[in-house]
Parts: sequence; structure tokens; C-alpha cells
Amino acid sequence: MGTFKRYVGGALAIIVCAAVIAGCGTVRQGDTVVIGVNLGLSGTGMSYGESTEQGIELAKDRINEQGGLLGKRVELVSVDNHGNAEDAAAAMRQLAMRRVTAIIGPNLTECAMAVIPDAQAVKIPVISPAGTHPDITVDAKSREVYKYMFRATFIDSYQGRAMADYAISHLRARTAAVIYHKNNVYSGGLAEFFKRGFLADSGTVPLFIGIENDDTDMTAALAEVRSVACDVIYAPFYDQWAMKFILQARKSGISQPILGPDGWNGVRMAREIDSSYLTNLFYTDHYANDTKEKLSEEFAEAYYGKYGEWPDSYAALGYDSLMMTAEAIKRSKSGDPRSVAVELGKTIDFEGVTGKISLDTNHDAIKNVFVLTFQKGKPVLLEKRPTGEL
Repeated sequence: MGTFKRYVGGALAIIVCAAVIAGCGTVRQGDTVVIGVNLGLSGTGMSYGESTEQGIELAKDRINEQGGLLGKRVELVSVDNHGNAEDAAAAMRQLAMRRVTAIIGPNLTECAMAVIPDAQAVKIPVISPAGTHPDITVDAKSREVYKYMFRATFIDSYQGRAMADYAISHLRARTAAVIYHKNNVYSGGLAEFFKRGFLADSGTVPLFIGIENDDTDMTAALAEVRSVACDVIYAPFYDQWAMKFILQARKSGISQPILGPDGWNGVRMAREIDSSYLTNLFYTDHYANDTKEKLSEEFAEAYYGKYGEWPDSYAALGYDSLMMTAEAIKRSKSGDPRSVAVELGKTIDFEGVTGKISLDTNHDAIKNVFVLTFQKGKPVLLEKRPTGEL
């Protein structure tokens, strides 16, 4: 797409990468600042990856129009990780061989976790645009912060709590059913965070069930939902499964509000689901096209002008990830990956299209959590919750 250079990972890249990890390799390009992109452009999470890549490319165009970075043009090198953790790790190693200054992606939790060892070894900063699981930036056991892992998004503990709070305070819910993918770190983690927040707000969770990741027929799970009295249903799935769940739930007669996370990708839902089914749905996200904020509006117009469609939150996060990294590169005055990592960790009040972003000591973004619904088949912003309040 556009001016991206794309490569497919392979055994040669994995073998040769040992030289980079050992501190060897070629000299960095002198006339360009090279940024790696490690996203799923096919397979699981393809819709997220495509949007994120387009947002990154738009940011690259904007940076180069303004003179580039450190007097050099920005070049993007992209490797498709297929939404697979093993391929994401291989892509990380291949991009390290390209002597990149920083790497944007992966998005998916499992893929982002898979690149942690190599990011630490080759000492190249990795910025996950949409990876929300807390363990992406902090070791779960030692609580040590990964020096080269960063994110442009809030973490799941915040969005799970935000959705629980909204259900209690605005939907007047007192009971919730939770259904999730039991072998998916993202889905299972969000289910726990929502449950924890809902119980803390004096709600009850009479049903908490995990289903297999490849279940496309959710009849049995929906029968369990109908068997209990619940005011709301929390379904933390990625978009392709969320759409199946919503359609099957509504066709089976379930009318309660269905709640979800950022993985729902409301813009895609609005394109692919008949508006008659997009009722009584609420979800957390990072961005909305109707925020009425100048920077966001300018981004949306530029994105539409380039791609002929309105951006989703993943496009916005991709844009912010590169622009935030660009500011760190400027502050580093050298473009050296280690210096860039240090400067990324100092990010305070970065004005992004998803809102103002500061990175805390865990390299997690402190920013607003958006709560959206659908009206007339389109995503509509209901409220923003500062993560500091959650």
C-alpha cells in the first residue's frame, strides 16, 4: 500500500538476526529514518491491521510534508505477521535486520507479547498502537517494566472498569452475564476486569462462561444466557466474533443491552451489520469521528481524502503511534533506538487525534476511554472517561 516496502518473514531473517542481537549488523541508513511496521495484514485481526497501517502511512506523509525527521525523510518498512504470535516474533527479527529506528505494532495482545524478548534483546523500541493487555509493557511476575515496550492506548483494566461503571450508572444494570473466549488472553483478561469492576460497583455476575475460540455456533452459550436473569451481557470479542455473537443473540430473542470492548471495531460493524441489529449496543473505544475536536476532525478529513472512507479507532491509533514516536525521535536528536526509547518514556501531554496522551512509568497511555453506542446505524460518542478516574 502506498510507499510501504513490504517483506515476508522467513528462516533466513531468523538466522541472520542473531548478528543484530549480538550487536552486529549494517550501518543505519544515512538519508532516511526507517520505521518498521509489524501488523496483521491477513489472518486474525486483518481489519485492525489494515486500518492501522493506513493511519501510519498518513502520519508518515504528514511528517515528510513538514520536512521529515532530523532533516531526513521517513521511510516505512512493513512485514505482515498474519495475526499470528510466532510470525509476529519473526517479523520483529526481520525488521531488526533492517536497522529500523522504531517499530509500530503489533496490535493483537498475543502478537505483542511474542515480540517482547526480541525487543529487549535488540534494544529497539516497539510501540503497540492497540495492544491493551497490561502484560505487554510489564512483566506479570516480577512487575519489571519492559524498557523497549510502549503503547499508544489505555490498558484493559481501564476499559473493563469503564464499561462496568457505565452499565451500573447509566444503564441501571445490577446483574451481568459475561461470555468470552477462554483461550484468548485479550478476551479472558477483559472478562475478568469487567467482572471485577461490576462487582466493585455492587453488581452481581450470575453467569461467567468461556467458549472455544473457534466456536461459530453460539447456540449453547446463548441458551445459558437466556437461562439466567441478567440486565446486561458483556461480550469481549474481536470484531468478527462479536458480529456473529450479536446477530445470533438478537435472532434468538435476546434483547438486553450487549456491551463490548475496543475490539468490536464499531466502524466495521456499521459497515457490515444491518442497522436493525445495531440497537442496545454499547462499547469502549479510543476514538470517535464525532468528537468535534479540531485535530480529530482534520485527521478524519485527511484520511477520507486519501482512502475514501472514514477512519476507525485503529487508523487513529496508528496515526498517533507514529506521530508520538516522531516527537521522541526529534527529542533524541540522533534517531538512535536506545535514545528514542528513553524519550518515548518521557511522553507527556502529546496532542493526538485520539486525545491527549501521557505515558506513565509502566509505558501505558494515560488518556480518555470513550464509550459509544449506535444511532441510525452509526457509532455515536456517549462519554469520555479519563483513565485517572478509573
